Amino acid sequence: MSTTSMILTKKNIIVLSVIIITIIAYQFYITSPQFPSNTITNTINTSGKGLDYTELLNLQKDLKAQQTEIRKQLELLKYSIDDINQNQNNNNNNNNNNNNNEYNNNKLNDEQDDNNNNNRNNRNIINKPSYNNNGELINYQERIKKTSKEQPNTCIPVEGKLLCLPNFIVIGTMKSGTTFLDYYLQKHPQIAHHSKKEIWYFNSYYANGIEWYAKHFEQYTSLENQKLIGEATPFYINNPNTAPRLFTTLKNAKLILLLRDPVERSLSQYHFSIQWLKRNKSPPLEYSFEHLIYEEADVIETCIRGHERYREAYRQRKEAEKNGEFDSTEFSMVDPFYTLHSEKNWTFYKDCVRCDKCFQIGSVLHTSGHPTFGMLAKSLYFEQLDYWLNFFPLEQIHIIRYEDIASQPESVLSELEDFLDINHIDYGEFKPRNVVQHDPMDEEIRSYLINYFKQSNEKLYNLLNRDFKWQN
Repeated sequence: MSTTSMILTKKNIIVLSVIIITIIAYQFYITSPQFPSNTITNTINTSGKGLDYTELLNLQKDLKAQQTEIRKQLELLKYSIDDINQNQNNNNNNNNNNNNNEYNNNKLNDEQDDNNNNNRNNRNIINKPSYNNNGELINYQERIKKTSKEQPNTCIPVEGKLLCLPNFIVIGTMKSGTTFLDYYLQKHPQIAHHSKKEIWYFNSYYANGIEWYAKHFEQYTSLENQKLIGEATPFYINNPNTAPRLFTTLKNAKLILLLRDPVERSLSQYHFSIQWLKRNKSPPLEYSFEHLIYEEADVIETCIRGHERYREAYRQRKEAEKNGEFDSTEFSMVDPFYTLHSEKNWTFYKDCVRCDKCFQIGSVLHTSGHPTFGMLAKSLYFEQLDYWLNFFPLEQIHIIRYEDIASQPESVLSELEDFLDINHIDYGEFKPRNVVQHDPMDEEIRSYLINYFKQSNEKLYNLLNRDFKWQN
């Protein structure tokens, strides 16, 4: 915008302001008392006849609305003037930069970029005024906070009623205290009840639709005094489909992740699966814990780590091609992820001779819902969390150390209440939930697992800047 056009615009704004002020003065004049207060007519029209009492009341009734509208217009004028001043300042800064560049272009190129960036960063954001139902001016940031507070849930209208969706979701991990956490959260008066803890919507029943999902939660007839809504499906964290689906549906939902010493978690999953299969009258588990651990380790090494090595070699090959150093006879690797491994004598993991049958995207994430599957894969927390961070920022995920539940449950729930922004309450006596009793682990397999998880644990500690003090 040129200087001339800005001056003209300011003149137009000043003229409009004068007109509005004149209108206000005229309105005050025609409604101000001209005669003693005991007379019925307070104004005289051009014909010399007094306005009747009804007309006067109507004028006074409309006056407030007219004045409110004028205040709005004045605020908008203020916004326009501020915007013009800001643009003029930016233009002056740009002109100064251009003059400096003419003085010494080579020397000041980088400085010009820095100045432009500073101008953008330092520019005040001018928010247009907002008004409530009574026409009163309200602060923009306060309006956002008020809306967020009054409408904390994502709600959709269906057949004349509101169906509200979760504000928070416990995404994992299996055998790490999710049942305990959900049990006590359901006791909180500010949290809505659900029909069951694990709904499995985002991993297994996504095709059923959002209405099917919403019907699992306590609902409301109005937006007044809503409760927070949540669920806990520990299989979400390891499923590659869950994060993108959840982001698409509820990208602002708060996520809760419980992590347990991976050595102990693996054994607990094994014994839980034995009980689960028996309880559901499924064929019993035919393999020992050690057999399943070693077999899964071979599957991961063949399919996942082999795939990673191939990708790295291919990357290096492309880099060599770019530098003109590549000889086509030197590269003979085949990606094992897309190779049929019929030579393997896998038993429980026999379907993994086709790697994508078990690990669909070439990482440890998997879609299997079998309680025995993935005792190692589910315990490689860094790779799972690293995948989820492609969709959700770390500050949106509250991570709980499972071992703290046993030693300090009050502190665990207090920190969670702060994360969910709900009141602190007394939950009474804490009791373990869904605990599976089993014999101690064999020391040889324990030593193997400690070494197996060591690198993954170190990456997790570095990512979170937190030492979980697990076995090492």
